[in-house]
Amino acid sequence: MAGVIDTAPLAERYVEAFESIGQLADAHLAMLRFHYGAPTRTVTATQMAGAAGYGRFNSANLQYGRLGHRVGDLLGFHPTSMPVDVLVTQAKPGKEWLWTMRPQVARSLELLGWVATENFVSPDEVLVAGPLFEGAVCRVTVNAYERNPEARRQCIAAQGTACCICGFRFGAEYGPEAEGYIHVHHVRPLSEVGGAYVVDPVEDLRPVCPNCHAVLHLGGRCRRIEEVRQLRAQQRQAEPDAAADPAS
Repeated sequence: MAGVIDTAPLAERYVEAFESIGQLADAHLAMLRFHYGAPTRTVTATQMAGAAGYGRFNSANLQYGRLGHRVGDLLGFHPTSMPVDVLVTQAKPGKEWLWTMRPQVARSLELLGWVATENFVSPDEVLVAGPLFEGAVCRVTVNAYERNPEARRQCIAAQGTACCICGFRFGAEYGPEAEGYIHVHHVRPLSEVGGAYVVDPVEDLRPVCPNCHAVLHLGGRCRRIEEVRQLRAQQRQAEPDAAADPAS
């Protein structure tokens, strides 16, 4: 809650609490995994309800709160009167409350082996903290560039989560659990910048699906957005009897 100092226990103590509970309910484990994998680990109760198979947001609130209450009792940690706050911090910038998973909880899930720590990030989307500066080369399996999570968040907030090349939406294809997932691509190749620079998330970044992102970088190149759009258009003209493009 706003104005509450974060005095949450260390991740290792959350590990002990989860282990003390024993076998978690399937719905509770699904909620934790969905929350961990969400962009910036922030979700609404409505999104959580869909991921856990509940029809109403208040069911998600109740179930996540029950888990939070059990964990809080084991930790001796109840930061507010809302049990869910044992697991999250909350903010309400719009109509719905936003739940952001506490970093100690996220780390405990990693230590327990309950989540995949790579979180489906491709080598050219290595996330780092800090101001919106990008350009420092780091070594993964290929040369990659630092990617800033706040720049990604602002890009998605401005441009949405549909691929700007093919229109693909994860949520429409796979349901609520995949809602909001998308890659973010630099329109301006960082290899041409020659150093760190301040990113404009609206001008410099575009949301793209993993398939289109792969083609943008295929063969070690950094193709332009329009070039990949043209490749798709040419392929569809060459196959007039192919099934209609779901993005059209």
